Amino acid sequence: MNSTNDHNTQRSQSGAPLPRIDPHLAAVWGAFLHEGLMLNSRNTERTIKLLDLWGNGCIELIQSVCEYIPILWHQVQPHWDRPQGFPGVFEYEVVSILGEQIAAYMLTHDGALPNDRQFQMMASELVTQFFTRGEHLAKKDVMKPSPASGKQSLWSWLRPWIGGGR
Repeated sequence: MNSTNDHNTQRSQSGAPLPRIDPHLAAVWGAFLHEGLMLNSRNTERTIKLLDLWGNGCIELIQSVCEYIPILWHQVQPHWDRPQGFPGVFEYEVVSILGEQIAAYMLTHDGALPNDRQFQMMASELVTQFFTRGEHLAKKDVMKPSPASGKQSLWSWLRPWIGGGR
């Protein structure tokens, strides 16, 4: 995995620098990665096995997994400010699921984390499914954004409470 500094100079497909992820959003995504990684399974033995295979401590695992956040941000960037809003709750339907996929990978690879390319493939598939579903709904005119539901992201709901608008 690349160090966090390697992600600071990410560029869009056109070569323009990507906007940096808001630190509050990164914290929320880190929490949802943790949820998927450690808390989503009802099998507590799975969590213990995951940490045993990892071998470096829970905090270190979460810190390492959070290094994937800039890769995810890069995947989401083309869709982030879409006028029709989000087709669901991104944090539950993508970020938490990515945490589960990382755990599954680690359990089948002796505690090793996926490399950046492998994570990018995981993220790309989920992000594409999430936003494609939204495009399909928008075409059918099923999803009509309103001021209350335009961007159905947990981040949108939390932003005023954690310093982004109050």
